[in-house]
Amino acid sequence: MAGSPASTSPGDVLMRNGHTDDGRDLGPTADLLNLVFGFQPPIGSDHLDWYYRRNPHGRASVGRAYDDGRLVGNYALVPTQFQSNHGSSLRLGLGVDLSTRPDSRGTGAFRRTVEDSYRVGTADGLDGILGVANAQSVPRMVETLGWRRLPDCPARFIAPLSDSIPTSSHLVDAALLAGSLPDQALPQPTSPPPTGLGALWTANLLRWRLARPGARYVLHLRDDVSFISTTTSHRRLRVAVLLKVLARHERVKSVALRGLAATLARHHRTPLVLHWGVNPLVQGGGVSLPRRLMPSPLGLVLHAFHDDGVPRMDVDSVDVTSFEFLDFDAY
Repeated sequence: MAGSPASTSPGDVLMRNGHTDDGRDLGPTADLLNLVFGFQPPIGSDHLDWYYRRNPHGRASVGRAYDDGRLVGNYALVPTQFQSNHGSSLRLGLGVDLSTRPDSRGTGAFRRTVEDSYRVGTADGLDGILGVANAQSVPRMVETLGWRRLPDCPARFIAPLSDSIPTSSHLVDAALLAGSLPDQALPQPTSPPPTGLGALWTANLLRWRLARPGARYVLHLRDDVSFISTTTSHRRLRVAVLLKVLARHERVKSVALRGLAATLARHHRTPLVLHWGVNPLVQGGGVSLPRRLMPSPLGLVLHAFHDDGVPRMDVDSVDVTSFEFLDFDAY
């Protein structure tokens, strides 16, 4: 059939008639990601259907490469709306799941995959890509493809310090997602950060994000903020992870990070609380986690799409000042 993977010649990038991710079987993509990243447990098509197709901001723009009808490369651009206090906004594709088959490396599959994502993302009206890349991919994106590397986001352990602010904690399950709690957690869209860019969050977006298949989240509510957590393990130690802090109304200016950490430590029964990212709402430091100790050090990279050679955004002026784990799919 014209346009099917089987009709492509060796080394060709699949040129779809459409632009955004279509209704094709996501099984081969899941197989590729499991092969490259070694997910345990393995992810399935349900995860990709959720991430690529259920986002309230729209379907993902997915770049793919095929050799002899076999999928050898994948790069998904998940649409994300970024806003600023200066009235300007950007619709960026959050670049995730960049992968090429190990036996296709050295064949140009990496470049073909990324360039196909340019084609699809440009046609879909994205302004560019905000990539979340590991330590191996960042140099290739910057040195080979000419992307801009953004400042690294800090990862830190937070020392809990109890406060007297009442907080309720709710395990996220199907009943919670079907109810009104996400709307209570975020009764209005988030405001832009004081400076720079931050992702626009709504109750519908929060409900979708918390519906990630296989994830175990806890939604914590205070009068001023909502925050989301999960747990992981680090060298056999249980670690609570602060994924995102969201203001529930515009009057909120700042919250003490150590107070949030105390809630997580108490709820998850561990003194170890990890936070990664930047958020102007949270105040207070912690013990920085060296990059060498992070399981997969993360870097942010930026690329602008063009119209007849004119970039849709000025990458040198972009400053992302609010970005945390829940803004992508680390957990």
